[in-house]
Amino acid sequence: MNPINQGRNGTNVDAHYRMMLIIWFAILVSVGMIFFVTPVLQPPPPAEQSDMTLLWVFAGLGVIVLLLSFVLKGRMLAQSVKAQRPELVQSAMILAVGLCEAISIFGMVAYLTTGTRHYYIFFIVSVIGILLHMPRRNQLLAASYKGQGSGQ
Repeated sequence: MNPINQGRNGTNVDAHYRMMLIIWFAILVSVGMIFFVTPVLQPPPPAEQSDMTLLWVFAGLGVIVLLLSFVLKGRMLAQSVKAQRPELVQSAMILAVGLCEAISIFGMVAYLTTGTRHYYIFFIVSVIGILLHMPRRNQLLAASYKGQGSGQ
């Protein structure tokens, strides 16, 4: 096997990377499916402008969850490099993308509870977050090659 594709402890970087891409793409597609199903569901009549508190709660939660996805992923990636555990890279990506997917669910619930026509903004933020968390091979390599060639 090509040593470029082989990690320090026999980890197959290409196999991990392919699996991460499949999971990432599946979650991206699920957000698209939620987006296309949401308008089919029957919302209540739109609430009055003064009764949009729930919408703002979901919007605030969405922003917090988006920021949290980057913070948690960064910590897990740093831990994966320190411990040389490439499986933590996959866990970090799944956690971050799952949190971004939750934003789309907030949008669907906001649509169903408030009847807002601006629910699509949640989906845009969700997709942007998921795209920013696209798996990168260099993250796996960083968690797989510490001490490569130095006898460690």
